[in-house]
Amino acid sequence: MKRRTWLRSEWLGPLGVRLALASIVVALTSVVLLASLTLLLTDIDLTNANNERESASTTAIVNSVRATYLRDKDHDWKPIDLVSSKDLVRAIGVGVVIRANSTTYLRVQPPGPGGTVKSVVIKVGATTIATGVFTFPRQGLLPEEVAFRHSIETSVFVASGLALLVALGASIFGTRRIVRPLRVLTSATRRLAGGDRTSRVGSLHTTGELVELGAAFDTMARQLEGEDALRRSMVADLAHELRTPLSVLRAQLEDLSLGNAPLNDQAVVSLSEEVNQLTRLIEDLRVLSSAEAAGLALDMAPLDLAAVASNATARLAPQFVQSGVDLTVHFSPTPVRGDAHRLEQVIVNLLSNAEKFTPVGGRVHVIVQPYGDQGRVMVSDTGRGIPLEEHTSVFGRFYRGTNSNGTPGSGVGLAVVQALVDAHGGRVEFTSTPGTGSEFIIYLPLVNVPATNEAGTLH
Repeated sequence: MKRRTWLRSEWLGPLGVRLALASIVVALTSVVLLASLTLLLTDIDLTNANNERESASTTAIVNSVRATYLRDKDHDWKPIDLVSSKDLVRAIGVGVVIRANSTTYLRVQPPGPGGTVKSVVIKVGATTIATGVFTFPRQGLLPEEVAFRHSIETSVFVASGLALLVALGASIFGTRRIVRPLRVLTSATRRLAGGDRTSRVGSLHTTGELVELGAAFDTMARQLEGEDALRRSMVADLAHELRTPLSVLRAQLEDLSLGNAPLNDQAVVSLSEEVNQLTRLIEDLRVLSSAEAAGLALDMAPLDLAAVASNATARLAPQFVQSGVDLTVHFSPTPVRGDAHRLEQVIVNLLSNAEKFTPVGGRVHVIVQPYGDQGRVMVSDTGRGIPLEEHTSVFGRFYRGTNSNGTPGSGVGLAVVQALVDAHGGRVEFTSTPGTGSEFIIYLPLVNVPATNEAGTLH
């Protein structure tokens, strides 16, 4: 019993046993049908041969009777006249009765039990000379035909047995080739479900759809491993981003509570800035999570993208003046459909990034204009630029490149930009060269064609 259980669970498994049994049943059914069809066709051929032999025998006897009739010039038959025909009938081995004018001229009993009976009208030209009744033996097969059929039956049974053995071996072999990769996949899936993100299927030593399934599983496992690593990194980055303003708040509040610092306007402004930084970070994370969960609510309405950009540049103009970076704009009426507040947030994020990474004396240029059937916002700067190897990570959460050392920020601004633009049915592109600067371009569908142009410069 233990050995049988091991065979079922370790060698083939429940699924393998079912597949093997199904294959054997199909093979057995096919062999039985093929054997039956072979024997049926053999019987048909032998029956046709027997019918042809009976027809030939009938023709030979009828021709003999005709010849006897033709030799008698007076056509006055006597039984003795058909002696030669009687000898032929006995040689052939059939029963024959020849009658003419209610007179029986020839009667030969069949050598065995009677079988097929045929009645034949014998004519010479248009004249009916007699009627013959032919009784063929019940055993319609000759000895050599019986031996041939037995040999066919033996061959069919032997071939069927060999076919079943081959089908059994092939079904077990084929089932193992199917079940073994499935067992590997099942084991890898269980490990992955148990928390082992390094679980992989690897090579399955098979072909076809199972290889594609294994490759898809490994791709999924790698993505899950990457997402786990990203989640851990995000938690660490988020903790770091929250720790800094919270530490400053705590220190300032402790100083105020201990009387080490006066509670004046400057202290209130400092506390307010730290709270605002926390608020912006939390809002950015909320936008990202809402966008990914398809729960981001947009107040969509027709608007002028140039007016939205004008509001954003006006809000940040003092910040550019304070940092010593020139902000220039070129706005053309660009009607689109969108959420004015969210689109302004997109442009503010791009301008804030450009200002932070542009040195004193640098320049940030903003262009809003129609471009074909799209509305286009271009924000270019003369800042540090982004290394080529980091281009694929620019829009990732908490991305802070090698050129961002010493620059404040949470690293979620560009992720928010992409999420909001995607929610509007647009797209974001960028180009960047280290040491030269970067350019971010937003495309949104136009709702009609603008007619006028305006340009301006803010310093």
